Amino acid sequence: MKTGSSLNALIVITLLLFSSALPAQSGQWKLKKEADGLKVYLRDAEDSNIKEVKIEATFDASLSAIIAVLKDVPAYTSWIYKCAKAERLEPAANTSSVYYCEIDFPWPLSDRDFIARSKLRQDPVSKHVFIDVKSSPAYLPEKDGIVRIETMNIHYEFIPVEDNKVRMNYRLHSDPGGALPAWLVNMAVDNGPVNTIKGIREMLKKDKYRDAKLAFLEE
Repeated sequence: MKTGSSLNALIVITLLLFSSALPAQSGQWKLKKEADGLKVYLRDAEDSNIKEVKIEATFDASLSAIIAVLKDVPAYTSWIYKCAKAERLEPAANTSSVYYCEIDFPWPLSDRDFIARSKLRQDPVSKHVFIDVKSSPAYLPEKDGIVRIETMNIHYEFIPVEDNKVRMNYRLHSDPGGALPAWLVNMAVDNGPVNTIKGIREMLKKDKYRDAKLAFLEE
């Protein structure tokens, strides 16, 4: 083989190997499934090989009821998928929260944990409620035997459509960390979020939340 051809072949191989290791660029949402009143979408994330998830759903509940569920950190073990432990790290506030969760992963994988900061705001005109949740991994030291989730971003938008009916747009991008390959994570990347949203729906059937009235929210 000529020197020029060898060089060209080496360049092509190098480019292929390099590009396969790069994170996918942010792509268009693609509908993965529609079931149980949920629409589930996936897309390539901008800076990660782990896909981003979007879920659309409608709740038969008031804004206050939904936010009351989300603010009740000790009850997270009842509805966040595989959440084994949940506790507040700072005193409860109307529009912000800092909390810790441990997630039960199947053996032989190590369990995961994360620290999250949540911020809530409501548009005074549309009454839409927006909640952004971001990981804060350095807030606490890591625990032996548990993998700290360093990347987690959740965005909720709650849109009142009529009395006691709210439409939700939910987006999640999270990397469970550890040695899990991206292709394996992506096979079930929507499983946790789907079961978590179904968990919220079940919690909203409880009188404690269904009858909640939060003074800082406009219905």
